[in-house]
Amino acid sequence: MDVSNHLASALSADIKLLGNLLGTIIREQHEPSALDLVERVRASAKGRRQGDSQAAADLVDLIGNLDLASKLILIKAFGNYFQLINIAEDQQRVRVLRQRETEGILSESIDEAIKTLHEHGVSAAEMRSLLNRLSVRLVLTAHPSEAKRKEVLVKLRRIAQMMAQRDRETLLPREQHILEANLVEQIEQLWQTRPTRASRATVADEVDFSVYFITSTVMQVVVDIYDNLRACLEQTYPGEDWSELPPFLHYASWIGGDRDGNPYVTPEVTLETLETLREAARRVYLSEIADLREYLTQSTDEVGVSSTLLESLHESEPPDEVYREKMSQIWNRLDADMYRTGEDLLADLQLVADSLRQHKGCHTAEGALRRLIQKVHLFGLHLVPLDIRDDARLHAPALDEVFRKYGRCESFLSLSEEDRQTLLTQEINNPRPLFPIEPSFSEATNRVIATWRMIAQAHQRYGLAAIDTFIASMSQAPSDILTLLLLAKEVGIQNHVDLVPLFETVDDLQAAPAIMETLFQNAAYLEHLENRGRRQQIMLGYSDSGKDGGYLASNWSLYTAQRELAHLCDSYDIALELFHGRGGSIGRGGGPTNQAILSQPRSAMQGRIKITEQGEVIAYRYSNPDIARRHLNQIMHAALIAVGAPSETEVQPEWREAMDRLAEVGRQTFRNFVYETPEFMTYWQQATPIHELAQMPIGSRPAKREQSGFTAIRAIPWIFSWMQSRALLPSWYGVGTAFETFAQQASGLATLQTMFQEWPFFRALVQNVELDLAKADMGIAQQYASLVTDTTMRDTIFDQIQTEHTRACRMVCKITGEDALLSHTPVIQRSIERRNPYVDPLNFIQVALLRELRQLPQDNPGYESILDAVLSTVNGIAAGMKNTG
Repeated sequence: MDVSNHLASALSADIKLLGNLLGTIIREQHEPSALDLVERVRASAKGRRQGDSQAAADLVDLIGNLDLASKLILIKAFGNYFQLINIAEDQQRVRVLRQRETEGILSESIDEAIKTLHEHGVSAAEMRSLLNRLSVRLVLTAHPSEAKRKEVLVKLRRIAQMMAQRDRETLLPREQHILEANLVEQIEQLWQTRPTRASRATVADEVDFSVYFITSTVMQVVVDIYDNLRACLEQTYPGEDWSELPPFLHYASWIGGDRDGNPYVTPEVTLETLETLREAARRVYLSEIADLREYLTQSTDEVGVSSTLLESLHESEPPDEVYREKMSQIWNRLDADMYRTGEDLLADLQLVADSLRQHKGCHTAEGALRRLIQKVHLFGLHLVPLDIRDDARLHAPALDEVFRKYGRCESFLSLSEEDRQTLLTQEINNPRPLFPIEPSFSEATNRVIATWRMIAQAHQRYGLAAIDTFIASMSQAPSDILTLLLLAKEVGIQNHVDLVPLFETVDDLQAAPAIMETLFQNAAYLEHLENRGRRQQIMLGYSDSGKDGGYLASNWSLYTAQRELAHLCDSYDIALELFHGRGGSIGRGGGPTNQAILSQPRSAMQGRIKITEQGEVIAYRYSNPDIARRHLNQIMHAALIAVGAPSETEVQPEWREAMDRLAEVGRQTFRNFVYETPEFMTYWQQATPIHELAQMPIGSRPAKREQSGFTAIRAIPWIFSWMQSRALLPSWYGVGTAFETFAQQASGLATLQTMFQEWPFFRALVQNVELDLAKADMGIAQQYASLVTDTTMRDTIFDQIQTEHTRACRMVCKITGEDALLSHTPVIQRSIERRNPYVDPLNFIQVALLRELRQLPQDNPGYESILDAVLSTVNGIAAGMKNTG
């Protein structure tokens, strides 16, 4: 059997094993007829996929005649099946990656990047310079909230570990029996565990969720990445010392710091979050130090120790096992929380490592101790920096109140933008304090002041690294950022935090360069940048720009903004650090992170980059350490290539002109449908589970901002609702019309085909939309459309959706030259085909439950039970689609 057939056979065997074990549990937990029902529903769904014209109607009738208890069995069966098949597919991916690495053909890796750069003539000195410039910071966020509970994730991780053991070890029959018994135990627990929360997640729950992944996967894998890079450099540049690498890969978090639209993230909650992060870091280090204390048994009778280490013990009679004693002292100090910062802990650990190296203990120094030191160096005692984000529109009213009270300005809000900038600059330069010791303003203003004072307090308590970024969402004018500078100056942290504008809508992205140029010409702001190393961090919002103008307009506005901001910063000799606010789904900037890095404008990637890792993406990327390692290899490969050997493809003027036209047609088509169709809001609310999603306890943040109307809806539930209904409309609506309109002009299609072949940006754009077009299912979406009570509205709007989907599929295939969507990625194509017969029934069940639920008043005794069942289908569909929003 050749390798590819062997790998495919291994995947089939894993799926069969896990499916059979799940079947065993279903039979044990319920009547024998339960598994028969599951098989009947699956067969009907499969028949529908194979073209049986009657199968859909049969499925509707079959599910419609079931009682709630039977529906719940189906929901649990198919939902748990997806959790297990995700594990099998991850294991298959790891299997393939290990095979490729064995054969020396693993692409998109750190090793490949270093070799590529070396082949491009990058010398060792140039490589050091590149690494010193490079900074990739991945920022964990709580939204869209993970639909799975942490307790479920822990069980799934155990199953994944057992499947990996089964694959990599030759087990004896009795060992195989024990392993399968352990698998059944975990699957039984999954079956009997509530998949979703019984109550809405708190901010503390979300922090706990992030800490779990940071401490269980991220910390170890990041150290692996540094080791991997060091080994590659030593192999490619022999004779050079690569023992000390600059910190090129970092993590940060918004969870507990992002107060934009979340009233539960108070200054007190943020301080509690910082304490939780510190405690988590201490627990990790205490465990590893305790292990080292047991291992470092070197005797002074056998080997010497450094005088510096001996002096640090402060003992008149040094013990025989000095290293062990020192590790005990370090453990005791850390347990008593006597180290203020990671640097203090690092200094003590370095004493031990230096002494070992000086006295023939190099292998010991380079083992677990070096990994611990690397970990402390990267994560400190703060674990990860916490970014603070707030709505810029809250700050101006706060200053308006403060200025009025002290007679500085009667109405700051009524000033022109130019006058606002003048007043703010005067106050920034004014040494007089603006805030009173005890603020007595409105609750909103007092909270703004308390937030900034909290940052100063955090710096004193946890060090400057604990919070180093403040982001102003909905930044729309230079005064929004000057306001940040004034607030930072008032609490004495203006030199210790980056002040970051977040440009979110299409209009704001287009205005961003002019806004930043005004700031760069402001002497007070330029002084701030000087104190921050002449580096400007700018965040770009993918979610709201997509909801504002559709997929094409959003992506092109983001691309154009990056290019123009890069040129602007270069002209002012300011280092640009772009912060990409990418979501998990295509409609919110999702897709492969490495492709996104490589498809940026060449000038935009100057070495420093920040990228959000949102919601369920965290679980998919970091539940399995091997998948996490691959993810980080791909990111670092892209970052190294983008900085060291950027694409030589020249973006032709006609390509930019084409994108201008595509973006405008796409935007008009999207907005005409979503914003200008009077019945659209009603259709959306009835043809998706948007109202029910708002009741799902999966995140601490409300689904809507305080304003009313469609603009108040957050991008996350907007995407999530269309994902559940299988329409996935936000990621592709308007694309087909834009492509078709452009292709109708002379050489239009040929131009698009050339752009796809030669321009990384356009290729990534088309491939991302192609994926969601393939995942969308108009037959399922039509089932949801049947929930719309107005038949004329339903038929009219659904026909527009279906027509645009068909048009987009046809045009994408013409551009890519494929006969069918995803022909170039058969693995993904097969994965979708494998999942459909199992996710389709959950959609049919969800539609039936929604129909029943919406006919009941909320005070009906059965309402909560049906709603709970609906929310369980949401969890299962999210697992099947591998996405929430």
